[in-house]
Parts: sequence; C-alpha cells; structure tokens
Amino acid sequence: MKSQMKDILPSILITLVLLIFFEVISSAFIPIFGIKEYKLPFHLLIVLHLGLKLRTPYIAVLILVIQYFHSFFSVEGWEMGTIAGVIICVTISYLKDLIHLSSIGITILIVQLFQLQWLVIVSLLIYMKGGDAAYLTDKFWHFVPESIVISILAPFLFIVFDKIWSIGETDFIGEQG
Repeated sequence: MKSQMKDILPSILITLVLLIFFEVISSAFIPIFGIKEYKLPFHLLIVLHLGLKLRTPYIAVLILVIQYFHSFFSVEGWEMGTIAGVIICVTISYLKDLIHLSSIGITILIVQLFQLQWLVIVSLLIYMKGGDAAYLTDKFWHFVPESIVISILAPFLFIVFDKIWSIGETDFIGEQG
C-alpha cells in the first residue's frame, strides 16, 4: 500500500502531464478533423484506473487533483467529477473481490459500467443544481460514442498507467491485468 505521499508524487506528476497531453489532443486537435461535439473523457479513465488498481488512503486527494487539472480544459467543474469519482471508488472498494481485469473484454465491460455510473451521478448532480432535462438528454447522446471509444482504449491505456504507477502486486486490487 502506498501510504506516503512521497511514494505517489512522481507517479501523479507523470499522470498529470499525460492528462494534459490527452486534454490538448481532445480539445484542440480532434476538432480540427470536424469532430466538435465530442470530447473524450480521459480524466475519467485515469480516475477509474486509480480506483480499480491503486490502494492508498490518498485516493480522494488524487481524484481531486485529476479533476482540478481536467477543469482547466472543460466547462464542467471539478467538484462534480470529484464527487462522482469518490463515489465510484467507494463502489469499487465494495466490489474489489469481484473485479478482476483478466482480459481485454472484461476490462472494456467494467470500464463501460463505471462510466455509466459516472454519467448517472454527474447527471443527477447537474439536475439537482437546476439543470434542464434537455441538457441531460443531450449529455447522454454524447456519452454513448465517447464512452465506447474510452472503453475500447482502456485496456491499452491501463497498461501505460500500470507502468507509470509501477506498484508491486500487493498494492493492486484484484489481479494485475
């Protein structure tokens, strides 16, 4: 278990650089090809990786940092993503004995399910803030292709994140996959 911040700091800094790179690609370069309505949620994939694989008492702080840096590139605030991320990590901690990222298909399915949970949580928070139901419908239709792409990329990006976090097997939840 990574219980000291000095063990986590280099990995989170590299992860933030990677997040900024992905956000620039998603915000600036993908619209060049005419895809202006969709923005791939790489921040969500990072939060899911941390929740699924990392055991640390600082998980909520790490989610806050990821969401804060994501908010530089998004109109969505960091607070809703942080709340959703913490709730998802709590869900993962309850289901950790059932979750084993043993194959590409299982990883894609699990990531898709947790993205759906993320959508429901964030949509409820937006609706409670007085959001319009039409916005939620539009958000759902944007969610479908974005989540499919992120789910397909998840197994491959999880390998990269595993190398960045380079933690022993005892620090991971479930099997290393």
